[in-house]
Amino acid sequence: MAEQRVARVTCPACNQPFQTPVQQIFDVGEDPSAKQRVLNGLTNVAQCPHCGMQGAMTVPFLYHDPEKELALVYMPMEAGGAREQREQIIGRLTRRVMDRLPSEQRKAYLLQPEVLLTIDNLIKRILKADGVSEEMLEEQKQKAELLQRMVEAASDEALEAMIEANDGLIDETFFYLLTRNLEIVQASEQETAAQQLRQVREKLLELSSEGQQIQARNKLMNALREEPNRDKLLELLIEAPDKETREMLVAFGRPLLDYLFFQNLTSRIDARDDAKEEERLKELRQEILDTRDRLDEEAQALYESRAALLRDLLTSDEPRALARRRMGEIDEAFLNVLGANLQQAHEQEDEQALEALREVWNAVTGLMEEALPPELRLINRLMAAEDEEEIERLLEESRNLVTQRMAQFIQESEAEAREDGDLETAEQMALISEKISSILAQEMLA
Repeated sequence: MAEQRVARVTCPACNQPFQTPVQQIFDVGEDPSAKQRVLNGLTNVAQCPHCGMQGAMTVPFLYHDPEKELALVYMPMEAGGAREQREQIIGRLTRRVMDRLPSEQRKAYLLQPEVLLTIDNLIKRILKADGVSEEMLEEQKQKAELLQRMVEAASDEALEAMIEANDGLIDETFFYLLTRNLEIVQASEQETAAQQLRQVREKLLELSSEGQQIQARNKLMNALREEPNRDKLLELLIEAPDKETREMLVAFGRPLLDYLFFQNLTSRIDARDDAKEEERLKELRQEILDTRDRLDEEAQALYESRAALLRDLLTSDEPRALARRRMGEIDEAFLNVLGANLQQAHEQEDEQALEALREVWNAVTGLMEEALPPELRLINRLMAAEDEEEIERLLEESRNLVTQRMAQFIQESEAEAREDGDLETAEQMALISEKISSILAQEMLA
């Protein structure tokens, strides 16, 4: 879990003092999301509770990427102090990182961290280690600045003008940058910033060329979700405007790509009188086969790598620490591999294997829960509660998290569960909703 400390600061706008959490260690080995937060400039952002002003604080911090053996210290000139004081800060940060690492990972590069005076130079150094060129850095900077200007646009008209003027810069990478920023501010519960980003995204989807292409692609994907059968998949693949869209359809409809599917496609080819259209369909058939085979190979390689991770965790003396360092690999594929092994051990009544696999499961799910916002952690515990008394106890212990927003989320989730036919989940949600409504009603009367 990210290490945080509390700092006392004075707002430059209203001159009122307040306390705010600050983070001085960004360790990618412990928290893979730390890299994206640093790259997006979302480090130690404070909001004044008195006037609402928000901005980044000039707090020194150490960025650590053990995989690339990268130790970088951000030491802004504004931090002040004599040379000896600055060296003491660097030494303290370095020791804090060293103390958190197993002895075999305490390497020489940590004793001589690179010191950078600006966030821009720090970001460039991180990206340089990833093999990103100066041209790519400049383009990314332009996109980040454009996104910031869009968020700060004074009106819808101003935002629309920006989109029209920068249509060529708004591409898939730009939407990825927007999405990552939105995920980060949502995770850190910055609702105002999240709402601003959602509004920008809506306008981009409506007005930019890339956004319109995304909308058209989503329309085809939704059509397949509504009618997931061979005929519909074939129809949509023939209709798809570009290779990327066809690849998405193939990935989503992979179970439908069987002998009957290709037999139907071949029948369509044979029935064509137009030689040009016949050739187009033949090329489409080969493209579908090549895409299917490539995706199958990639999936097999992914599952093999996740099986290797599971073996490493099972043989590790500290599975939780290893899982934390390799959190970036713990995804849906890994959970599928782990679940399959648990089921197999259960069927074979292998108690020793079950115990080891459950230890890994507990370590992984515990780390995944750490990354969740407090509200979602509470909801997970409420869903796992065995009776009304436990639900009431959990809500009472976390009363500050019980809000109208949580009540609305629970109600919407209950409706979705009923629509999906998951009545057990829906009933548990209904019970939680009832208890939350009771608490909120009491607070209104108080």
